Amino acid sequence: MRPIVGAIYMDFTTTVVYSGGYPARVECQNGMSLEYSAPIELGGMRGPMTPEDAFVGSANMCFQIVFRSVSEGLGMKLLELRSKAVGDLQTVDGFKKFVKISLYPEMRFAEGSKVENLQKAIDGTKKRCLVTNSMALQVDVIPKIIE
Repeated sequence: MRPIVGAIYMDFTTTVVYSGGYPARVECQNGMSLEYSAPIELGGMRGPMTPEDAFVGSANMCFQIVFRSVSEGLGMKLLELRSKAVGDLQTVDGFKKFVKISLYPEMRFAEGSKVENLQKAIDGTKKRCLVTNSMALQVDVIPKIIE
């Protein structure tokens, strides 16, 4: 049921293809198909993406996409962003789960950008990021402006 008039509704679909061993494949609705594996520690192999890589990476990618738009609206023209993301995996109530993702974006802005709006842009990004808003964990952003 989709009762809200005027709202944008999107469904995202992936298909997993496993043929008895790794690497397996995940096919995405945007046309991308890539290999994945369980982590080495769980019988997987080195090289392909793991679900844990995808989870942490999706937070990092979404932050970049939303941040570009939010910062632009605040008078900041983003020229470059390189961001490391670290997922903090802990045991909670006897089960492994990510409890925090820390993002370390290094950003370069065009001359004349209103970099004094950086924290406002980060806060706005955190409010609007679909992926991190869908995760039950803390998201920390530790930015660095590069020249």
